[in-house]
Amino acid sequence: MAGDTTLSENYAFAGVYHVFDQHTDSAVPKVQFAHDDRHLLACCSLDGTISVCRLAPGPPAVLRVLRGHGGGVADFAWSLSNDVLVSASLDGTLRLWAPADGRCIRRVPDPDGAALLCCAFQPLNNNLTVVSDTPAVPSPPSTSPPTPPRVPSVHPGSPLLLLPAQPPP
Repeated sequence: MAGDTTLSENYAFAGVYHVFDQHTDSAVPKVQFAHDDRHLLACCSLDGTISVCRLAPGPPAVLRVLRGHGGGVADFAWSLSNDVLVSASLDGTLRLWAPADGRCIRRVPDPDGAALLCCAFQPLNNNLTVVSDTPAVPSPPSTSPPTPPRVPSVHPGSPLLLLPAQPPP
């Protein structure tokens, strides 16, 4: 608890604001605050967009809506410095975004075209972990040397793949 306040004082709400009205026709699977910033918030939607919102100062507002996915956005994550958002979409693409100006920095399609279900930045070095719903299909025996798994698909029985990420210039 902050200072000498009671539990009820810490959770005394001054009002309720609706900052996600733009997603009325689709579910919002995730809402997350930026790292160490209690006023910056984002949410993803199954309408294929991500909304970046400012809660204070002033009335809460949508700063920008990130558009570009052809399917619903199942998950997203903030980089440790909050200068990059990564999104995983049911359209089979991962996108890196610059939330400050809303531009898409990079689009990475799943090689199998599988829906991407979740993503996360590794907090120490901003590597990415991405999980898709590609089914595990046993490979027939082969005499040729094994080929490395394709990025970014990760499915049961596959090694966990990390994608190194760098912030925009």
